[in-house]
Amino acid sequence: MVSRACTRLKSLYSFVSMRILNTGRLNLRTWEASDFPLARSLWADPDVMNFLGGPLSDDKVLEKMQSEMACAEEHGVQYWPVFENQTNDFVGCCGLRPWAYTPPAGHETGFALVKAKWGKGYASEIAGAVVKHAFEALQLPMLRAGHHPEHLNSKKILLKLGFQLVDEVFYKPTGLMHPTYQLKNFSS
Repeated sequence: MVSRACTRLKSLYSFVSMRILNTGRLNLRTWEASDFPLARSLWADPDVMNFLGGPLSDDKVLEKMQSEMACAEEHGVQYWPVFENQTNDFVGCCGLRPWAYTPPAGHETGFALVKAKWGKGYASEIAGAVVKHAFEALQLPMLRAGHHPEHLNSKKILLKLGFQLVDEVFYKPTGLMHPTYQLKNFSS
């Protein structure tokens, strides 16, 4: 299934991987068709996906990769794959995408890490770098973010980054209302 999925992705998306940003320990780049095994290690893991609606099948992982790659082509952003600088180990994903819920329009940020990389401060580090990129490089006026109501670690990270609770939105994969936050770019 993995090789067939990679072949399907390669035929749909032929752009070259591009580095997006770098922190002291981590870097982001665009998804490549050959990243299917990495995406699968993230989005098919029951522990990682516990608060995101459950693990995805191979076909759904492939659809999610296609969606991220299409988002990059159409909007110039995606939930980019994250790697450690020293080892090049896959860490997870973090990034931006157009806000898909009730107004106001804008962009959302989010992150998910493979279980082996939990507890190292990576989510805060990379999410902070993505917020900085969104506000300084892309000059976005505001970001939105949300989390599963029981995912307290995500809540702590968003509050640490300065996000403020503003609403709740229905998140179809979990069937729940998720707290929603916003962070304004006061320099724009």
